[in-house]
Amino acid sequence: AVLCYSRLCYLEFCLSQRKAEFYRAVTNALTFFGGSPRQIIFDNLKAAVLNGAGRQACLHPEFLGLCGHFYLEPIACQPRDPESKGVVEAGVRYIKRNALAGREEELREWPDYARLAESWRAEVANVRLHHTTRERPLDRFQQEKEALRPLPTLPFDTDEVVSAEVNAHCRVHFDGNRYSVPPTLARKTVLLRADASRLRVMFQGLEVAGHTRCYDRHQLLRLPDHELAALKLRHRAKAQDMEKSFDALGEEARKFHLELRRRPVKTTVHLRRVWNLVRLYGRQEVVA
Repeated sequence: AVLCYSRLCYLEFCLSQRKAEFYRAVTNALTFFGGSPRQIIFDNLKAAVLNGAGRQACLHPEFLGLCGHFYLEPIACQPRDPESKGVVEAGVRYIKRNALAGREEELREWPDYARLAESWRAEVANVRLHHTTRERPLDRFQQEKEALRPLPTLPFDTDEVVSAEVNAHCRVHFDGNRYSVPPTLARKTVLLRADASRLRVMFQGLEVAGHTRCYDRHQLLRLPDHELAALKLRHRAKAQDMEKSFDALGEEARKFHLELRRRPVKTTVHLRRVWNLVRLYGRQEVVA
């Protein structure tokens, strides 16, 4: 993102091209600039334009919400018109040739890109002598920042919010991966809120699970608490099945079960022992 007068630039690397990432990056850029300009010029990407282009563009309602929040007039570029966004296009070439070229040894892990973006902005891009203005962007920005509008007090919510159905294995699918949820939510509908680093699972207005967001594909992310709760629930279900099977033996068995519950013993253990006798000697002999 580049301010047209000063050429002050903001650079951020992302792992996804989902619309929430674009809205978050625009919000971060405005925060970096310390204010919002009157207009925002953008290409016809799907996060901003649903159909059409240029003056005939039909804009995404969520993108219009972002523009309204920051008092921005949205201007979509005409198709095949590189001049309308030349300031940014030249910046992209500059980043590829200056910021990224020859840094293969430095950029080994994803956090390396975040550190590069911050240091390159501060130490190279915004303090260089710009070839067009013949001034440093940081110096020229001192004149431009007075014309920027103050940012709203309330932050803009850039979380991606989608509903999802929990499957029988107590998993929810999001962005190509599966995340565990408490087993009591199996086959129920939950709300997912995802930011750049976290995925939160909401049910009836409460957060019931939180995961570190994964940008790989086909991964299963599980929390130990969810696995433990699932094991307990499975054992409880097995105990209930045992009790139902024992009660099905007849009236005498149900009376025995009721009296056993009044004793200071583990009911299920003794029911299982008697049930094993049924397997050996048959129902009629044991009931008698």
